[in-house]
Amino acid sequence: MIRRTLDLSGLTPMNRTQIEQLVHAASGFASRIFFEHGTRTFSGKSMLGMLTMGVTGHDPVYLTTDGRDEEAACETIMKMLESGMAPPKNATDAMRLMLRVKASYLQILQDKLEGIYLHGSLAEGCFLWERSDIDFLVVARRPLTVEEKVGLVETLYALTPEAPPEGFEMSVILKQYCRNIPCPIPFEIHYSARYRRDYERDARGFCQRMHGEDLDLTTHILNLSQSGLTILGPDIPRLFDQVKKEDALRAIRADVADAREHLHENPVYYVLNLCRSLAYLRQDVALSKKEGGEWALRNLNPDHQRVIQAALNAYGTGLGMFYDEREADEFCCDALKELQV
Repeated sequence: MIRRTLDLSGLTPMNRTQIEQLVHAASGFASRIFFEHGTRTFSGKSMLGMLTMGVTGHDPVYLTTDGRDEEAACETIMKMLESGMAPPKNATDAMRLMLRVKASYLQILQDKLEGIYLHGSLAEGCFLWERSDIDFLVVARRPLTVEEKVGLVETLYALTPEAPPEGFEMSVILKQYCRNIPCPIPFEIHYSARYRRDYERDARGFCQRMHGEDLDLTTHILNLSQSGLTILGPDIPRLFDQVKKEDALRAIRADVADAREHLHENPVYYVLNLCRSLAYLRQDVALSKKEGGEWALRNLNPDHQRVIQAALNAYGTGLGMFYDEREADEFCCDALKELQV
């Protein structure tokens, strides 16, 4: 057990955003984490408890961590408190990063660059710094050289310390595939945080190898058509044809095909992804995960509302999803049956 004495006079009362940060960090550790002020004790993993701590003045506050990762927990919480608990970064900070990416890509590709288009949570208005990545699509007029590909990826890699934890997800396609859109869509280069270590080991080799076709690009362009943002280039309807519904459904089905096997590894992702998949199947609308969950509450079997609401709650707070596994399994089976997966 580790016990530290704190002076939180310049920090309390903490606002809700600061407490959410603290509770989110504390919840990532197995150890018990609690604060003592006077005769009262507050769990560092409880929003309600931390909200009731209130003003501490110059009275000592004691932080205790107890468990197998108590040292890491204590160090993390102490650093957060000593930093003044600055408000978390948000969508505005992410957009500033995109403007820097735009300037760099213009310099690298010059007249090859047709456009840069934002999709996903940042474009849809539900971006969360701690859990969202920055999704964008680049359209090039001509094929890229390996040196140009390295330059594009290096721009994103160099921004890693300033980027959200999930980083960027970027794909480059050729302008010729924006009309009569094939399925799957060929791409020149793809990069995301998933490939960071591959890039570090062999940047040039990674950029030479990373090309092919990707079904996910079909849903990216579908999302662009309904909620995308133009960072550079022609307006989206001028550049892109509409995705054929049969192609979109093929991509959607492939994306949720492993839901039965992996549902409980990432229930928030799979529940909300299935919700928005059903929304597209029934009503031809491409929704964000949040919008998909809200649509499902209004349109799906009431028996599934508890698990859908639990996923929405977890998505909005960043805390764990508390749900009945049997109810989640039933929802997953019903959704996949309707999607014909």
